[in-house]
Amino acid sequence: MATNEALSGLLLAGRYRLHQRRGAGGDGLVMDAIDEQLQRTVAVRVFEPEWAATRSAEQRFLAEAQAAASLVHPNINAVYDFGIDDFDGDKRPYLVLEYLSGGSLRDILDRGRLLSPSQALVVGLDACRGLDYIHRRGIIHRDLRPGTMVFGDDHRMRLVDLGVSRLRAEQTWVDLSAVGIDAARYASPEQAQGLTPEDGSIDTASDIYSLCLVLIEAVTGQIPFASDSTVATLNARIDKLMPVSADFGPLASILERAGRPLPNDRFTAAEFGKALMQAAEKLPRPAAIPTAGNSLFADTTGGALRDVAESAADEASADDLADATLPLAVAAAATNEINQLNHINHIADVDGIDGIDDIEPPVFDQGDDNPHHARSWLLGMLVVVMALLAGGFVAYRVIVTKSYTVPDLAGIEKGVAENQIADNEWVVVVKTERSDQQAVGNVISSEPPAGSKLAVGKTFVLVVSDGPTLPKLVDVNGMTLDVATAKLAELKLGAPVASDAFNETVAVGQIVSWSVPAQPSLVTGMEVVQGTVIAVVVSKGPEPRVVPQLVGLDVEAAKAALVALQLTMVKTDDVFSDVPIGLVAQQSVAAGGTVDRDGSVSIALSKGPDLVVMPNLSGLKFDAVQKALTDAGLVVGVVAGNTAGFLYGINVAGVPVVAGQQLPRATVIDLSYY
Repeated sequence: MATNEALSGLLLAGRYRLHQRRGAGGDGLVMDAIDEQLQRTVAVRVFEPEWAATRSAEQRFLAEAQAAASLVHPNINAVYDFGIDDFDGDKRPYLVLEYLSGGSLRDILDRGRLLSPSQALVVGLDACRGLDYIHRRGIIHRDLRPGTMVFGDDHRMRLVDLGVSRLRAEQTWVDLSAVGIDAARYASPEQAQGLTPEDGSIDTASDIYSLCLVLIEAVTGQIPFASDSTVATLNARIDKLMPVSADFGPLASILERAGRPLPNDRFTAAEFGKALMQAAEKLPRPAAIPTAGNSLFADTTGGALRDVAESAADEASADDLADATLPLAVAAAATNEINQLNHINHIADVDGIDGIDDIEPPVFDQGDDNPHHARSWLLGMLVVVMALLAGGFVAYRVIVTKSYTVPDLAGIEKGVAENQIADNEWVVVVKTERSDQQAVGNVISSEPPAGSKLAVGKTFVLVVSDGPTLPKLVDVNGMTLDVATAKLAELKLGAPVASDAFNETVAVGQIVSWSVPAQPSLVTGMEVVQGTVIAVVVSKGPEPRVVPQLVGLDVEAAKAALVALQLTMVKTDDVFSDVPIGLVAQQSVAAGGTVDRDGSVSIALSKGPDLVVMPNLSGLKFDAVQKALTDAGLVVGVVAGNTAGFLYGINVAGVPVVAGQQLPRATVIDLSYY
């Protein structure tokens, strides 16, 4: 990335003069700029070179930028211009954007400021208007989070990054294990399962879920389902109901529906906005939203003024109060209040808003509904406050600081615990930890601990359970199934689902491989929710070898065939056989049979046929003939005629044989007498 000095002063596209850098991210940086043609301040987002590294990448960027530039809506950050240009020797895409001076919702939260439910309603309604507008045009934001919700100097919130969110999401969600933790915290359950709009599995309901998470965080300071790792954060929200405290009052049921795990059960953006407007009459009038001045699109002067105000209000000692800065801070805050009241009272009067325009403006049930009365009251209060500041500092110095005893809040739901200490005037900070003893949302402990004394205005830390601890996946390869089951139970994981398979290297009964069926990309060391089940494959040992046909092969060929199968050949005594002499005549395991690897097969070589000599039967009586044939290894067959007579025919299958002729052993000899 080019340095600030290299880009500062650069004239882009012949009209945009770049000045100082406002911020940077993984995909580029944002610069202040002056549109010298229209003489107005703009923001220029300069992207990394890889966004235009190929012709295809250039075309994708320009298409998305063109689509974003066509969006015109009070709650969408306007894209004035776009292109691809040379930046200090690098070819980079850029967007010229509406300059927003109020900072992002992320800036507010990072400064330790939380919104009231009424303030969150105002932000949520602005977001719903913007989302309804883009959703009706077939666009899904896919990256809705506090950092992409930015306020203008009119105190109206804009959705930003519409020109790049799709391209960024396509890069971000390719591999769930590589998704950044910030993106994971605001992801919908559909995104957590690796689904995408391209395959039709994600629609506009994903943005509604993300907005629900943002509004809950804005009020509580905690992101539901958030954990220390991407995988654990994504897993925690799948098939889970959104935890919404009753402290949200009339917003609780609205947020519960917006955060349902199934997309079809959630609001549309228009329905969400209408529900918020209807809830407004049950809530008190919101105070001014403490917009920050140090975001990517922030105004430096306004930000400095707010910094002075917040520093004076939050950290001033009795001596500090004598400084003239505090009246300036009060004046700035009051001016901000007047501007925001004007926005609140006209929040439903924007032209061209699809789907929400027919609902009356929200009416808050406390305070004067007339914005002119409110402004007059605030200006009057300015005079009173400044007078009191001039005469009240001495009295401030003599106030005795009160202290309260810290109650035992362990096991109490966070909202209930906060109510118990609400009157103690402590600065409450909520931290989250994993706990197997306390249910999610319940207090684990406090700092200082129960029984301690804590003065008014001091920081009180509530440590709240973020749910059960997250075990890390272990490598069970090489373990037996029993050992692996015990190990997984010790880690509070589910009993494994086992199957078996032959394996050449892993011993029988040991685990060959494992995986998490719900998320096959998970590997050893990654965190998962308790009870996660893994699938294991247990070795059955080497696969038995199928014995080939050896009969008729010579010794070397038979041995090579067996060695190739990791079998051993055993040679036994040669046998008589019709197989040619010296070739395998017999094998101990028939062809097609099986033998365990490293087993053996016996063979016997042929020593040729077993031949005997035909005896001389002349002059012998029948009994002597039979004995002579049997002694010679031959078999007496059919005997015809009177055996007491003369032997005149000796045949084998009708063919005459004579004494001295060689015949295979057990040849059948037929005899004829007369």
